Amino acid sequence: MNEKTYDFVGLGYGGMDTYCVLPRIPHDEKVRIERMLRQGGGPASTATVAAARLGLRTALVSATGDDADGREILRQLAIEGIDTRHVQIQPGAASPVAYCWIDAATGARSIAWSLGTVAYLEARDIDPAGFADTHALHLDSHHPAAAVRAAEAVHAAGGKVFLDAGTCNERTCGLLPHCDVVITSEPFARDWIGRDDPEAVIQKLHGLGVSWAGVTLGRRGSIASDGRQTITMPLHPVEPIVDTTGAGDVYHGAFAARYVEFVKAGQAPELRECMRFATVVAGLKCRELGGRTAIPTRREVDALS
Repeated sequence: MNEKTYDFVGLGYGGMDTYCVLPRIPHDEKVRIERMLRQGGGPASTATVAAARLGLRTALVSATGDDADGREILRQLAIEGIDTRHVQIQPGAASPVAYCWIDAATGARSIAWSLGTVAYLEARDIDPAGFADTHALHLDSHHPAAAVRAAEAVHAAGGKVFLDAGTCNERTCGLLPHCDVVITSEPFARDWIGRDDPEAVIQKLHGLGVSWAGVTLGRRGSIASDGRQTITMPLHPVEPIVDTTGAGDVYHGAFAARYVEFVKAGQAPELRECMRFATVVAGLKCRELGGRTAIPTRREVDALS
C-alpha cells in the first residue's frame, strides 16, 4: 500500500477546558472546588490527541482565536506531535472554551461550552489538498461545510471518513451520508428515532450507506455492526473512576486508530477488535482528571492485552 501523509486527521472543535472537581455538582448553591485543571479539549481535538498518543501521524483542522487560550490550545497540541498548520487562527476572535464540573465521588460530569467568537470554517476557507492524503478523517459536528469538502477530498484519495455523532442536530445529520463509519452517542440515538433502540439506529445508518455503525451506551458499553454481525462490548473496568470527561472522544480516536492499523498492515479491519481496543483506551482515560491526562500510549494498552 502506498504510504500516506497522515494516518489520522481530526476536523472539528478544539478549545480550552477548565475542570473543577467538586464534592457534589451544585444547583443554586455554593461548593468549594477540591481540585482544578486547565487543559485543551473538544471532540475532534481530543480524539486526535488519542490517535497521536497511540502512535499515529496526526493533524488537526480547526479554528481558534489569536488570544491566550488559542495559543495554549496550539501549544498543547504541538506537544502531542500533532500537525497544527491547518488550524485557522482568526484575528480578534475569542477561542472556544468549556467548563467541566466533576463529581468527586462518581466521576460523573456536567459541561458548559462555548465557541467563543470563532467563526465556523467554510468550504472556501481550507485547501483539503494539504491534509486529504490520510487513512482516516475524523469529524464531529463542527465546521460542517468544511467537513463535507474534506470528506469528499479524503474519499477521492482513498481514505475513510469517521463521524462522532454526539448531538442530534442539523449539522450532525447533514454529515451522515458523507461518512463510512458513524458511532453515535446514546442521546443522539434516542433523539434521532424517538426511542431507546440502538439496533434500530444502526440499521437506519446502514440504510444511509454507512458501512460500520455503532452507538456508545455510557455504562452499558457500546454496540456496533459492520452490516454482517452486531457486536456488544462491555466497559473496560477501571477503579477508581476519577473523571469520565472525554471518554467518548477518546473511544472514537482509539477506534479509528485501530482501524488504521489494520489498513496499514494490509489486513481487513475487524470490528470486534476495534471496539475492544477503543473500550480499553477510553477506560484507562478515566483514571485521572482531564479529558487527555491519562490517555494511554500504545505500549500501555499492549501491556494489558
